[in-house]
Amino acid sequence: MRLSKPPYAGRIRGPLRDQKGTRIVGYTRYLSNCEVIDSELWGILDRLQIVLDRGFRKVLIRTDNFEAINLIHEGIRDGSNSTLITRILLSLKLLSHWNLQHIPREDNEIADKIVKLRRDREPGLRLIDQDNVSSLLNV
Repeated sequence: MRLSKPPYAGRIRGPLRDQKGTRIVGYTRYLSNCEVIDSELWGILDRLQIVLDRGFRKVLIRTDNFEAINLIHEGIRDGSNSTLITRILLSLKLLSHWNLQHIPREDNEIADKIVKLRRDREPGLRLIDQDNVSSLLNV
């Protein structure tokens, strides 16, 4: 018998930064019931879509989730049955250079503040421009 984790109702969120560390845009998406790893993968996919839409072709993807990093690397090596992983891999192919990097959870402080900007449970990706992020977070 295999026990699965309970569903997770959460949000994905974070800032996107340019190569100098300047915030470009923040984003947030409400997810209803899903596994935590699916939430992490949705976050990576959303970030990739935003940077591709804005014309960036060199990307450093930072996450505090080792499992997400491993699933993406395994998908590159062995293929994947996961639709989310497949969509991430297809997006990565559109980039000229990319890298996955693990960061400690405490380095996600700004992302945690951004999620608090949206309390509603309306589905879909929402962008938060730099001016709104700066004024709301006082950073």
